[in-house]
Amino acid sequence: MNHAIELSVLSPMASVEYMIAAFGAVQQNGFATLTVPPFWVKKLHRDWPESTQAVLSTVIGYPLGYQRTETKQTETECALNDGAREIQVVMNTSAWFSNSNGWPKVEFAKLAKLIHQREAIFTVIIETDFFDEPNLIHALKTAADAGADYVQNTTGFFQKPFNLEKALCFKQLTPAQVGCKIWADGATNEDFTKLLEHGAERLCLPFRS
Repeated sequence: MNHAIELSVLSPMASVEYMIAAFGAVQQNGFATLTVPPFWVKKLHRDWPESTQAVLSTVIGYPLGYQRTETKQTETECALNDGAREIQVVMNTSAWFSNSNGWPKVEFAKLAKLIHQREAIFTVIIETDFFDEPNLIHALKTAADAGADYVQNTTGFFQKPFNLEKALCFKQLTPAQVGCKIWADGATNEDFTKLLEHGAERLCLPFRS
């Protein structure tokens, strides 16, 4: 199961010591990914073992995705230059629920091109609690059509209780051509097993020392 686990260290209270502890946990346990704020990518990349299969990831537009596309592009370029191998972009729900929701697809396509030119992974994070099912289906298709490699069901920023039924629904609605990540904070081992059995590729958890 460890190969499917992603650790995130996005707490505003996370110190450099906390980052290093999370880095150690990923290496020792064979986890798939460590996601950190852009500020920490360069430092962790300097110590990232070339032999490890784990991916150093960062998040752009956290936590609400409200930044201009140009800002997200600049942050993405900096993160890739600093050594990030995965870019997780928070969807701008405010743009989505405006009169025209075509702009998020344009933004995703621009970022997908930039990220894939550097042979990095592109994940789109959608705060699914704000979406009814028809909008969620549309948003997932938009992310997939624009070139996302993965979609994720929440940033975890709002700290809502884990709901297995909603998580499985997200996986069911995810287009076949993209991978599915589930924020699984609060999930049980049984929940983990069910998620993986139903085809979730990644289980995302906050690091706690």
